[in-house]
Amino acid sequence: MKTVENIFDAVIQQEGTLFKQPEVFTLEYLPEILRFREKQLRTMINHSKQLNSGYAPINMEITGPYGTGKTTAVKKYFELIENKFNVATAYINCEFDKTENQMLTKIYNKLYKKSVKTGVKTNILKNKIVRYLGKTGKVLVVCLDDYGSNKISGDDIDNINKVMYTLLRAHEIDHKAKISLITITNRRYINFVLSQSVETIFRPVNVNFDAYTLNEIHNILSDRCELGFARGVISKEVIHMVAEHAYREGDLRIGIRCLYDAGRNAELVGSSTIERENLDF
Repeated sequence: MKTVENIFDAVIQQEGTLFKQPEVFTLEYLPEILRFREKQLRTMINHSKQLNSGYAPINMEITGPYGTGKTTAVKKYFELIENKFNVATAYINCEFDKTENQMLTKIYNKLYKKSVKTGVKTNILKNKIVRYLGKTGKVLVVCLDDYGSNKISGDDIDNINKVMYTLLRAHEIDHKAKISLITITNRRYINFVLSQSVETIFRPVNVNFDAYTLNEIHNILSDRCELGFARGVISKEVIHMVAEHAYREGDLRIGIRCLYDAGRNAELVGSSTIERENLDF
Protein backbone atom coordinates (compact mmCIF):
# COMPACT_ATOMS: atom_id res chain seq x y z
CA MET A 1 0.00 0.00 0.00
CA LYS A 2 1.28 3.45 -0.90
CA THR A 3 1.99 5.82 1.94
CA VAL A 4 0.81 9.42 1.94
CA GLU A 5 4.41 10.42 1.19
CA ASN A 6 4.52 8.09 -1.82
CA ILE A 7 1.29 9.53 -3.21
CA PHE A 8 2.54 13.08 -2.61
CA ASP A 9 5.82 12.41 -4.44
CA ALA A 10 4.04 10.73 -7.35
CA VAL A 11 1.67 13.66 -7.85
CA ILE A 12 4.27 16.38 -7.39
CA GLN A 13 6.74 14.76 -9.79
CA GLN A 14 4.14 13.79 -12.39
CA GLU A 15 5.23 15.03 -15.79
CA GLY A 16 2.97 16.50 -18.39
CA THR A 17 0.63 19.44 -18.20
CA LEU A 18 -2.05 20.97 -20.35
CA PHE A 19 -0.35 24.33 -19.98
CA LYS A 20 2.53 25.58 -22.06
CA GLN A 21 2.63 29.11 -20.59
CA PRO A 22 0.13 29.41 -17.71
CA GLU A 23 1.10 33.06 -17.15
CA VAL A 24 -0.76 33.88 -20.38
CA PHE A 25 -3.99 33.47 -18.41
CA THR A 26 -3.10 35.95 -15.65
CA LEU A 27 -4.24 39.56 -15.47
CA GLU A 28 -0.59 40.64 -15.26
CA TYR A 29 0.27 39.16 -18.66
CA LEU A 30 1.15 41.81 -21.24
CA PRO A 31 0.75 40.51 -24.82
CA GLU A 32 3.26 41.53 -27.45
CA ILE A 33 0.43 42.56 -29.75
CA LEU A 34 -2.63 44.27 -28.29
CA ARG A 35 -5.47 43.06 -30.47
CA PHE A 36 -8.28 45.48 -31.41
CA ARG A 37 -6.84 48.36 -29.39
CA GLU A 38 -4.51 49.83 -32.01
CA LYS A 39 -6.81 52.85 -32.42
CA GLN A 40 -6.69 53.71 -28.71
CA LEU A 41 -2.93 53.16 -28.47
CA ARG A 42 -2.39 55.36 -31.50
CA THR A 43 -4.50 58.09 -29.89
CA MET A 44 -2.49 57.86 -26.67
CA ILE A 45 0.76 58.10 -28.64
CA ASN A 46 -0.54 61.08 -30.60
CA HIS A 47 -1.10 62.86 -27.29
CA SER A 48 2.52 62.09 -26.35
CA LYS A 49 4.43 63.73 -29.20
CA GLN A 50 5.78 66.30 -26.73
CA LEU A 51 8.13 63.57 -25.48
CA ASN A 52 10.23 64.18 -28.60
CA SER A 53 11.07 67.58 -27.13
CA GLY A 54 11.45 66.35 -23.55
CA TYR A 55 8.03 67.48 -22.33
CA ALA A 56 5.31 65.47 -20.60
CA PRO A 57 2.40 64.00 -22.59
CA ILE A 58 -1.06 65.53 -22.39
CA ASN A 59 -3.03 64.32 -19.35
CA MET A 60 -5.42 61.53 -20.33
CA GLU A 61 -8.61 60.00 -18.97
CA ILE A 62 -9.10 56.39 -20.11
CA THR A 63 -12.74 55.30 -19.99
CA GLY A 64 -14.79 52.27 -20.97
CA PRO A 65 -16.63 49.26 -19.51
CA TYR A 66 -14.90 46.67 -17.34
CA GLY A 67 -12.72 44.12 -19.12
CA THR A 68 -12.09 46.14 -22.29
CA GLY A 69 -8.29 46.29 -22.17
CA LYS A 70 -7.88 49.73 -20.57
CA THR A 71 -5.27 48.73 -18.00
CA THR A 72 -3.42 46.47 -20.43
CA ALA A 73 -3.29 49.25 -23.01
CA VAL A 74 -1.85 51.72 -20.49
CA LYS A 75 0.80 49.21 -19.41
CA LYS A 76 1.71 48.58 -23.06
CA TYR A 77 1.85 52.36 -23.60
CA PHE A 78 4.15 52.65 -20.58
CA GLU A 79 6.41 49.95 -22.01
CA LEU A 80 6.63 51.77 -25.35
CA ILE A 81 7.44 55.23 -23.99
CA GLU A 82 9.94 53.94 -21.42
CA ASN A 83 11.83 52.14 -24.19
CA LYS A 84 11.92 55.19 -26.47
CA PHE A 85 12.28 58.21 -24.20
CA ASN A 86 13.79 59.45 -20.94
CA VAL A 87 10.60 58.52 -19.10
CA ALA A 88 9.69 56.91 -15.79
CA THR A 89 6.22 55.47 -15.30
CA ALA A 90 4.28 54.51 -12.19
CA TYR A 91 1.09 52.43 -12.12
CA ILE A 92 -1.14 52.81 -9.05
CA ASN A 93 -4.34 50.88 -8.39
CA CYS A 94 -6.38 53.19 -6.19
CA GLU A 95 -8.40 50.31 -4.75
CA PHE A 96 -5.26 48.97 -3.04
CA ASP A 97 -3.03 52.02 -2.58
CA LYS A 98 -5.51 54.46 -1.12
CA THR A 99 -3.61 56.88 1.10
CA GLU A 100 -1.54 59.78 -0.10
CA ASN A 101 1.54 58.20 1.47
CA GLN A 102 0.93 54.82 -0.18
CA MET A 103 0.53 56.36 -3.63
CA LEU A 104 3.61 58.53 -3.34
CA THR A 105 5.56 55.53 -2.00
CA LYS A 106 4.71 53.60 -5.18
CA ILE A 107 6.09 56.47 -7.25
CA TYR A 108 9.20 56.80 -5.09
CA ASN A 109 9.92 53.05 -5.34
CA LYS A 110 9.61 53.14 -9.11
CA LEU A 111 11.88 56.18 -9.50
CA TYR A 112 14.59 55.14 -7.09
CA LYS A 113 14.25 51.41 -7.85
CA LYS A 114 14.21 50.56 -4.16
CA SER A 115 11.65 50.35 -1.40
CA VAL A 116 11.28 53.38 0.79
CA LYS A 117 11.89 52.90 4.48
CA THR A 118 8.74 52.54 6.56
CA GLY A 119 7.52 55.62 8.34
CA VAL A 120 8.85 58.17 5.86
CA LYS A 121 6.61 61.23 5.98
CA THR A 122 4.53 62.27 3.00
CA ASN A 123 6.23 65.65 2.59
CA ILE A 124 9.63 63.97 2.39
CA LEU A 125 8.36 61.63 -0.31
CA LYS A 126 7.01 64.61 -2.29
CA ASN A 127 10.33 66.43 -2.09
CA LYS A 128 12.35 63.36 -3.04
CA ILE A 129 10.15 62.72 -6.08
CA VAL A 130 10.43 66.30 -7.31
CA ARG A 131 14.18 66.39 -6.59
CA TYR A 132 14.72 63.18 -8.56
CA LEU A 133 12.87 64.56 -11.60
CA GLY A 134 14.76 67.85 -11.46
CA LYS A 135 18.11 66.09 -11.18
CA THR A 136 17.60 63.42 -13.87
CA GLY A 137 15.46 65.37 -16.33
CA LYS A 138 13.14 62.38 -16.61
CA VAL A 139 9.49 62.83 -17.50
CA LEU A 140 7.18 61.09 -15.03
CA VAL A 141 3.90 59.57 -16.24
CA VAL A 142 1.60 58.29 -13.49
CA CYS A 143 -1.49 56.12 -13.98
CA LEU A 144 -4.25 56.12 -11.36
CA ASP A 145 -6.36 53.05 -12.09
CA ASP A 146 -9.88 52.63 -10.69
CA TYR A 147 -9.70 56.16 -9.32
CA GLY A 148 -13.49 56.38 -9.44
CA SER A 149 -14.31 52.88 -8.22
CA ASN A 150 -17.40 52.30 -6.09
CA LYS A 151 -15.05 50.73 -3.51
CA ILE A 152 -13.34 54.07 -2.94
CA SER A 153 -14.63 56.16 -0.03
CA GLY A 154 -14.83 59.90 0.41
CA ASP A 155 -11.56 59.87 2.35
CA ASP A 156 -9.90 57.94 -0.47
CA ILE A 157 -11.08 60.54 -2.98
CA ASP A 158 -9.57 63.27 -0.82
CA ASN A 159 -6.24 61.43 -0.90
CA ILE A 160 -6.42 61.00 -4.67
CA ASN A 161 -7.04 64.72 -5.07
CA LYS A 162 -4.09 65.54 -2.83
CA VAL A 163 -1.74 63.35 -4.88
CA MET A 164 -3.00 64.69 -8.19
CA TYR A 165 -2.69 68.28 -6.98
CA THR A 166 0.86 67.65 -5.77
CA LEU A 167 1.94 66.06 -9.04
CA LEU A 168 0.23 68.60 -11.28
CA ARG A 169 1.81 71.52 -9.39
CA ALA A 170 5.27 69.93 -8.98
CA HIS A 171 6.74 72.19 -11.67
CA GLU A 172 6.14 75.15 -9.39
CA ILE A 173 8.65 73.64 -6.94
CA ASP A 174 11.16 72.71 -9.66
CA HIS A 175 10.50 73.79 -13.25
CA LYS A 176 12.37 70.68 -14.45
CA ALA A 177 9.77 68.42 -12.84
CA LYS A 178 7.61 67.31 -15.77
CA ILE A 179 4.67 65.08 -14.87
CA SER A 180 1.70 63.70 -16.79
CA LEU A 181 -1.32 61.93 -15.27
CA ILE A 182 -3.51 59.18 -16.69
CA THR A 183 -6.71 58.09 -14.96
CA ILE A 184 -8.64 54.90 -15.70
CA THR A 185 -12.33 54.57 -14.89
CA ASN A 186 -15.31 52.66 -16.21
CA ARG A 187 -17.27 55.82 -16.89
CA ARG A 188 -16.70 59.55 -17.19
CA TYR A 189 -17.43 61.38 -14.00
CA ILE A 190 -14.50 63.67 -13.36
CA ASN A 191 -16.70 66.14 -11.47
CA PHE A 192 -17.71 63.42 -9.02
CA VAL A 193 -14.13 62.43 -8.17
CA LEU A 194 -12.04 65.55 -8.64
CA SER A 195 -12.01 68.70 -6.57
CA GLN A 196 -12.35 71.95 -8.47
CA SER A 197 -8.73 72.86 -7.75
CA VAL A 198 -7.57 69.62 -9.42
CA GLU A 199 -10.09 69.64 -12.25
CA THR A 200 -9.00 73.09 -13.45
CA ILE A 201 -5.37 71.99 -13.90
CA PHE A 202 -5.89 68.32 -14.86
CA ARG A 203 -8.02 68.96 -17.97
CA PRO A 204 -7.40 65.58 -19.64
CA VAL A 205 -8.23 64.39 -23.12
CA ASN A 206 -10.52 61.37 -23.20
CA VAL A 207 -9.59 58.03 -24.75
CA ASN A 208 -12.59 55.70 -24.78
CA PHE A 209 -12.51 51.90 -25.00
CA ASP A 210 -15.68 50.40 -26.45
CA ALA A 211 -16.85 46.95 -25.38
CA TYR A 212 -15.34 44.08 -27.37
CA THR A 213 -17.53 42.35 -29.94
CA LEU A 214 -18.09 38.60 -29.68
CA ASN A 215 -15.75 38.04 -32.62
CA GLU A 216 -13.02 40.15 -31.00
CA ILE A 217 -13.32 38.26 -27.71
CA HIS A 218 -13.16 34.96 -29.57
CA ASN A 219 -10.01 36.00 -31.43
CA ILE A 220 -8.28 37.24 -28.26
CA LEU A 221 -9.13 34.07 -26.33
CA SER A 222 -7.96 31.93 -29.27
CA ASP A 223 -4.63 33.75 -29.21
CA ARG A 224 -4.29 33.11 -25.47
CA CYS A 225 -5.09 29.42 -25.93
CA GLU A 226 -2.51 29.05 -28.68
CA LEU A 227 0.16 30.60 -26.47
CA GLY A 228 -0.93 29.19 -23.12
CA PHE A 229 -2.04 25.60 -23.77
CA ALA A 230 -0.19 22.69 -25.27
CA ARG A 231 -1.14 21.89 -28.84
CA GLY A 232 -4.47 20.12 -29.33
CA VAL A 233 -5.58 20.57 -25.72
CA ILE A 234 -8.67 22.70 -26.37
CA SER A 235 -11.08 22.69 -29.30
CA LYS A 236 -12.47 25.64 -31.22
CA GLU A 237 -15.93 24.72 -29.96
CA VAL A 238 -14.94 25.02 -26.30
CA ILE A 239 -13.13 28.32 -26.95
CA HIS A 240 -16.29 29.62 -28.60
CA MET A 241 -18.38 28.61 -25.56
CA VAL A 242 -16.03 30.56 -23.30
CA ALA A 243 -16.08 33.54 -25.67
CA GLU A 244 -19.89 33.61 -25.66
CA HIS A 245 -19.89 33.45 -21.86
CA ALA A 246 -17.41 36.35 -21.56
CA TYR A 247 -19.41 38.35 -24.11
CA ARG A 248 -22.65 37.82 -22.18
CA GLU A 249 -20.90 38.91 -18.98
CA GLY A 250 -19.38 41.90 -20.78
CA ASP A 251 -15.87 41.22 -19.48
CA LEU A 252 -12.96 39.70 -21.39
CA ARG A 253 -11.19 38.94 -18.09
CA ILE A 254 -13.93 36.47 -17.18
CA GLY A 255 -13.14 34.49 -20.32
CA ILE A 256 -9.40 34.48 -19.64
CA ARG A 257 -9.91 33.29 -16.07
CA CYS A 258 -12.44 30.70 -17.22
CA LEU A 259 -9.88 29.17 -19.60
CA TYR A 260 -7.29 28.91 -16.83
CA ASP A 261 -9.77 27.30 -14.44
CA ALA A 262 -10.93 24.87 -17.13
CA GLY A 263 -7.32 23.78 -17.71
CA ARG A 264 -6.81 23.18 -14.01
CA ASN A 265 -10.11 21.31 -13.73
CA ALA A 266 -9.14 19.05 -16.62
CA GLU A 267 -5.75 18.33 -15.04
CA LEU A 268 -7.37 17.44 -11.70
CA VAL A 269 -9.39 14.65 -13.32
CA GLY A 270 -6.45 13.47 -15.40
CA SER A 271 -7.89 14.53 -18.75
CA SER A 272 -5.56 15.23 -21.67
CA THR A 273 -8.02 17.68 -23.21
CA ILE A 274 -10.33 20.43 -21.99
CA GLU A 275 -13.99 19.56 -22.47
CA ARG A 276 -17.31 21.31 -21.84
CA GLU A 277 -17.65 19.63 -18.44
CA ASN A 278 -14.42 21.29 -17.30
CA LEU A 279 -15.97 24.77 -17.65
CA ASP A 280 -17.33 26.38 -14.49
CA PHE A 281 -20.47 27.93 -15.98
